[in-house]
Amino acid sequence: MPRAVVLAALVSVAGCVSSGLDLGVEDKPDTSLLSGSISSAIDTASDDAIIADTVAEAKIKPGYVQDIPWNNAVTGNFGSVSFVRESKSVGKVCRDFIVSKHSYDGIMQYTGEICRTRLTKSWSLKSLAQQS
Repeated sequence: MPRAVVLAALVSVAGCVSSGLDLGVEDKPDTSLLSGSISSAIDTASDDAIIADTVAEAKIKPGYVQDIPWNNAVTGNFGSVSFVRESKSVGKVCRDFIVSKHSYDGIMQYTGEICRTRLTKSWSLKSLAQQS
């Protein structure tokens, strides 16, 4: 008889487990929580400024392929500047360059140009375009 009682108790407990307990909780996922770990609008202007500064500070060696690293702690993006070439015209110095950019979107390569005039003495980014 005790064996029958234990068996009956096990069967009744198994029935509760298999049917589940209704604790008043719905079976729908909670969509109110967001991680916020990835910004929808990452500030790429700060990347552009860091790239321009990296090119401006480069010590150019004619005939050499350069590999000058850059990184942006704000966006997490990084890469390297290469193929810096300087040209001079009346009252203006410009540098053409190729830069790689490693970001959340993948690895891309850009061509760009920064220029400095005699009057301002500061470099400004004139162009930065993604290569296809």
